[in-house]
Amino acid sequence: MELLTGNKLLTKRQCDVLRGIAIMGIFLHNFCHWLHGGHHENEYLFFKEHSMRMWDYWNNVFSGNFDGFEFIQFFSFFGHYGVPLFLFLSGFGLVMKYEREGEPRVKALPFIGYQWLKLFRLMILGYVLSVLVYDVWCGCSFHLWNEVVSQLTLIVNLIFESPGRALMPGPYWFFGLMFEVYIMYALCIYSTRDKKLWRWLMPVALIVVAWLPMALSEVHTMHLEYMRYNVVVAILPFMLGVIVARYGMPKLPKWTLAAVAIISMPLLAVFNLDFQSWLWAPVLVITGSVAFVKLFDSYSATATGVVMRPLAWMGVMSSCIFVVHSLPRMPIFKFVLWLQPNLMYSDYAWLAVYIALTLLLAWLYKKYLKFVPSVQLRNGTTITFGK
Repeated sequence: MELLTGNKLLTKRQCDVLRGIAIMGIFLHNFCHWLHGGHHENEYLFFKEHSMRMWDYWNNVFSGNFDGFEFIQFFSFFGHYGVPLFLFLSGFGLVMKYEREGEPRVKALPFIGYQWLKLFRLMILGYVLSVLVYDVWCGCSFHLWNEVVSQLTLIVNLIFESPGRALMPGPYWFFGLMFEVYIMYALCIYSTRDKKLWRWLMPVALIVVAWLPMALSEVHTMHLEYMRYNVVVAILPFMLGVIVARYGMPKLPKWTLAAVAIISMPLLAVFNLDFQSWLWAPVLVITGSVAFVKLFDSYSATATGVVMRPLAWMGVMSSCIFVVHSLPRMPIFKFVLWLQPNLMYSDYAWLAVYIALTLLLAWLYKKYLKFVPSVQLRNGTTITFGK
């Protein structure tokens, strides 16, 4: 069987489409799961009752009992799986960028500093605006000074015993997680690039090391929640990206890609019924999404443009969408949707307003970033700034 490597494995366009799928799941999830009546997910902790409610709902739907809220319920429960898809693409992208033959060596400390500056540059204005919206305009008083400082330094995930209670509702906890991921890559993964044995052994060993403490944890403990706000939860999808980028994957016929794409969604629901299988659910999201994109991209551009082009655009905009999508969400909920006791069809109108405002703000944020000096890593050892 032919092995796909390099650009034949995942093209830039395909990666953009996958980012588009990931960000669509994340920013729709972060609206839908706040709606009264939306099915609560199992993102940081595992609740069997959440899974059973989801399972019963979709059983009713497939039995013909539609209620019109299927779109909201789907993203409310499953949308957060865009996060492991992003992590997979991060692992894949780092290998493709820094481990190509002839690429100059990167030293750990400059690389870590470079990634910190990139994350800070992207985050800072969005975070400041979010503090103003949440704490001043909406009067929610989420922030203490030590929480703000720890978020700005990207260590908030690590220093609080229960990060979810210290972090403002929004995307900014992910910046601390990504900083931890970059440190792990620099110290544990990059150094194995030329070592035949450790190239595959280190990623696999880290997956096992990350899985064991979660598998042995109680399902509702603060200990498990802490791990799932930090690098432990990122290791499985990130290392899958590293392994795929280093070793490739087999070229599959269209019928196999279709089968993988179709079966991954019901299997994801099944995996959410048990704590141990839930820990491995990101694998299904990654394989199903990659199969979907590879399948669609194998057809003509005319046939796939309606689906692929908008997703690719969202993928290009994904970092800005991620930063700004919490800004319009809180005002909509604070002044409108918290007054509603249950799901209503008018929620779709507010969802449309939220999507439109998020995309507009992301476009403006992209424009703003053009005026902020970019960060560059020269020869793997020197950090410079430029436009």
